[in-house]
Amino acid sequence: MTERTPNRLPDEDIQAAMRAMSGYIDITTDDFREIFELAHEHAIRRLFCCMDVPHLMRRDFSALKPDQTLTEAAEQMALMHAHTLPVVDENGLVLGDVSEWNFLQGYGADTFFSLIFRLMAHDQRFIDYCERTLVREIMTQPVVTLPEQGTFADIARAFHQVEEKRLPVVDAQNHLVGVVMRRDFLERFHWEEWL
Repeated sequence: MTERTPNRLPDEDIQAAMRAMSGYIDITTDDFREIFELAHEHAIRRLFCCMDVPHLMRRDFSALKPDQTLTEAAEQMALMHAHTLPVVDENGLVLGDVSEWNFLQGYGADTFFSLIFRLMAHDQRFIDYCERTLVREIMTQPVVTLPEQGTFADIARAFHQVEEKRLPVVDAQNHLVGVVMRRDFLERFHWEEWL
């Protein structure tokens, strides 16, 4: 039996594939392996060519400032139809992010419905809370970001790490340059190629 090395097509699989081919083919297992590896590399490049940060990043984004109130943040998030927005300082450096979860946690609620039940009994309290609380007090830190030249693997790893629907993209100095949305990432995937 041939010894297997990680990520290397075993000789037995190559020989089985060659036996399954109609007609005669005069190549060695090494020749076949080279052809297979080149074809596989080409297919991966084709399938994932537009699945990196530069191709998925949106530059038409909105960011929160740490000194905004939650009322202002909620209004901005609603206008952007955003579940999460990055928080940046006056120089555009990413400090954290604010999501719906931060609003819920800040009011002692675990879910949207538990928040609704609390609001039904204490609606003025919630309004007061939003008026007096600043973004910096509730934002999530440290924030998961994507590098400006990030790869498919960087995006997949980041979205696996957090449940956010959008991730900030930063340059080498951690300045915000865009966002990548989970929806764009999934829509760009060529699912029909895999089925």
